[in-house]
Amino acid sequence: MNERTILSVDILDDDLIASVVRAPFPVHGGRALGRVKLRADQLPGLDTQTAVLARGRMVRDALRQHQGISGVLDSLSQTLPTQVRPLFVMLNPSEAELINWEMLCDSNEQFVALDPRWPIARIIDPINAPSRLPGELTTPVRLMAVISALGIADQRKEWELLRDAVLAARQTGLPVLLKLLVGDSALHTRIRDEIQQDPAGLADIEVAAIDETAARLTQRIRQWSPNILHFFCHGHAGSAGQWLELATANDHVQFAAHDPDTLAGSINLPSQDLVTLGASLGNPWLMVLNCCSSGQGGNGLQSMANQVVSAGFPAVVAMMEPVEANDAYEFTRAFYPEALAALLRAREELKQRASTTLEWTPIMFHARSAISQLGNRDAQASPEWSLPVLYVRGVEAQVFIRPLGIEQAKSDEFRIRAETTAWWLRTAGQQFSEAERIEALERTLAEKGVPRALWPSADGSFEHVGGQ
Repeated sequence: MNERTILSVDILDDDLIASVVRAPFPVHGGRALGRVKLRADQLPGLDTQTAVLARGRMVRDALRQHQGISGVLDSLSQTLPTQVRPLFVMLNPSEAELINWEMLCDSNEQFVALDPRWPIARIIDPINAPSRLPGELTTPVRLMAVISALGIADQRKEWELLRDAVLAARQTGLPVLLKLLVGDSALHTRIRDEIQQDPAGLADIEVAAIDETAARLTQRIRQWSPNILHFFCHGHAGSAGQWLELATANDHVQFAAHDPDTLAGSINLPSQDLVTLGASLGNPWLMVLNCCSSGQGGNGLQSMANQVVSAGFPAVVAMMEPVEANDAYEFTRAFYPEALAALLRAREELKQRASTTLEWTPIMFHARSAISQLGNRDAQASPEWSLPVLYVRGVEAQVFIRPLGIEQAKSDEFRIRAETTAWWLRTAGQQFSEAERIEALERTLAEKGVPRALWPSADGSFEHVGGQ
């Protein structure tokens, strides 16, 4: 049984319009669109006392103006302690992205996202966007981390936390390759020396310097083709657009020497370049933007995370506002052990079946909970725990299939052919009968040897769980 609860929100005439798309229990009155009074510019500033609770109440009270959603929230509150029923807000391109849905609280003034029973995430499912192919759960898992935030002390922590998560996953039986691209030459040397001193314990971990241009950086990422791509750097979102800022080794040297002309990293990766990069990866599962404002929209622009997922990338974790380094480190510490454990469980399930699904959403509870407890924080007044936001592609959970056992180049060819066929089925193919579309599938995919696990359904979607 699908345990997802999905609410759809959009904006019409300055009001939110909302409905229930899906719930794991009966919904009364939820399918109809209804207006709810909530605007991002009316939310209290985060610098005010108990601002997080105030925002959470506003989100709750607004959603409860909709009869069906009110009933859904009541039903979710009855979820048993052993159950997990993720709550998703499906966002259309609008200012609704600016609302802190993750701050939603219940009738007891408890934050929903800090309850393991119903973690919160965001769904992007644009019309006419590319369908999402199933992920091929190949091992070793390929994890690439790009670490370079100019002026941030102790970036070695990000390396150490990723290293520890990878080594722990290997101990449980999940092979993981880790590739690091590092800007600070001192950190690069430290990591290189550590690997050389323990070649057995740190096998299959590589480190390299960040290249001098964005084009070279993205080329190196594409060539290595990670399944999980992690960025630890500065992020910017504003009227000028959105971009990631990374520093080269020379930037770090000049900054340390107090060069007045070096106030920022020299590599800027605009959101469109990030979209293009994500679309170019052969078998991607997750992108993590552990960077300021990477989940922040505004001024008519959707966030970087939103844009990447809208283009077909399966899932992106980002930060909705500027984030302090210690909170970013704590996110990495809490998130990756759980994420790798989830992949291990999926791999074990694939020993018994041709395909399985994986929900990243429950893992967000662990990250948010960990951040909320740093420094004895009061969650009602400290927004830091709510900053990590998860965007996922499509209303169905991410599908994984067994490794196809073919070369990457051939796999990429099959995926392109499957995507092209799916596009035809969703567009020109709609004028034909289902039987004719199935015949077209056989003709274009079976005759070319495309594994059935990669085939779309006759309607052009990849949301089915199956494969032979």
